[in-house]
Parts: sequence; C-alpha cells; structure tokens
Amino acid sequence: MDQHKSLDFAERWVRDGIHVCCVPAYFAALDVDMSYAKALIENARSRNVRITYAHILLRAAALTLAANPDLHKMVCGCSEYRPAEVDIALSVSGEMAAAPLLVIEGAERKKLAGIADEIVRRTAEVRAADRRIGQLLRRWGWLLPLGVLRRAILRALFRNYRFRRKGAGTFQLSVVPGVDSIVSPVFSSSAALFAGAVRDRVIALDGMPVVRPVITLTCCADHRVWDGNAGARFLTGIQKVLESSVLFDELAGASA
Repeated sequence: MDQHKSLDFAERWVRDGIHVCCVPAYFAALDVDMSYAKALIENARSRNVRITYAHILLRAAALTLAANPDLHKMVCGCSEYRPAEVDIALSVSGEMAAAPLLVIEGAERKKLAGIADEIVRRTAEVRAADRRIGQLLRRWGWLLPLGVLRRAILRALFRNYRFRRKGAGTFQLSVVPGVDSIVSPVFSSSAALFAGAVRDRVIALDGMPVVRPVITLTCCADHRVWDGNAGARFLTGIQKVLESSVLFDELAGASA
C-alpha cells in the first residue's frame, strides 16, 4: 500500500529555499593529480595533525580566490560587492535535503592545520544549530502556510548581501567522497566547488602511462557573475596549488 505524509513546515522552507537558490549556472570540470595532497595528509599524520582532502580543497580555494580578487565578488540585487575576506562555506551532512553550511571566515588568512581544527571543532555545533532551526520552523511555520509567501520572503533575503554572506559565505565547497564527481546548480554564492572521491587512475606523464591519485573538481558558477573563462581560471588556479608544494611548505612552517 502506498504511504503518504504531508511535508512539515521545516521541509517546506527548505524546498522553497532550494527553489529560490536555483541560478542560471554553468559547469566546468578538471581532473587534478592529488599526489602532493595524499603525501601531505600522510606527512601531517606523522606530526599528529589530522587533515583531510576537504580541508586541503578549502584552503586551496581560499588561496586561489585571494590570488584572483576579481573573481571574489557577489552580486545581490543590482549591486556588486567585493568582500575583503574569503569566507568559505563547507557543506556538512545534516537531516534535511539542504546540507547545513559551516562558514570558515577569513580562510585566506588561516593556515591549513588551523582550518582543519576549526572544521572538526565546529561541525557538531553547526549540525545542532541546523536542528534548532528545523524545530523552530516546524513550530512556527504555520504563520506562513503558503509557499508563494515563503518564497517571496526568501527572495528578498537572498538579495541582501549580509544575509547571504553570513549564511553561505562568499564561496561554497561541497565534497562527496562516495562518488567520482558531483555537480549541483543549487548554491547561494557566485560560484561553488564540488569534488568527489580521490581515486587511483592511469594518466599520461611525459608520454608514459602512470598511476596517480586523481580527483575530479567541478566549478559551478552563476553565469550572471562569472563567465566561462573565470571558471577555467579558478580551476587551473586550484590545480596549481594542489600540484605544487605550497601547502607542504605551509604545514612545515606552521610546525617549525
């Protein structure tokens, strides 16, 4: 027998929020050799520092945006904003369709080990806050029972620069390690970076086949803010950080 239940008010707000966040996005993807990143994780472990690929990608994105300030912008309504700091929102698993976001403020100023520590420390706090918001919406959602009213309020809020930056940072990152790659047209910043698992693949190196740990990075960008060249420049900037010793040097300097 078919089962049926009405969506509660928290779930209705989330669905309306996803509806409002849909933007005219484009997608660009790039495969990146993660040999340096894999060695970095092993090196950090020997120093009793726990880092993951998500931490490395977040730091690499922050450095890339800081090095390309013309890409680090937000358009809200009819105004363009150039944030002074790179605030990156990392998706963490939650209980509703839209994952709660953990915002690392000033990520371009924070070292890799500090970012990793902050994410580990604050993840439970962000999930708890998401549950509290869900409970609040379930309790008081009847005040706005019509979807058209909820979406009107959400559209007004998303035109507000401070609201968007506080809730979703100035850039978004989502890592889903159980799949090879992932893309999504739903994000509230000007662009977002999506990543799947790091897997061993055969690639060509100096004309010879070699096995390397590789990740597929996908940049999803609002075409009203970033053109295709901007997405390509961002991805190649990330690649440059990940395929070099930049973060190795940073970790060594932090431990010195």
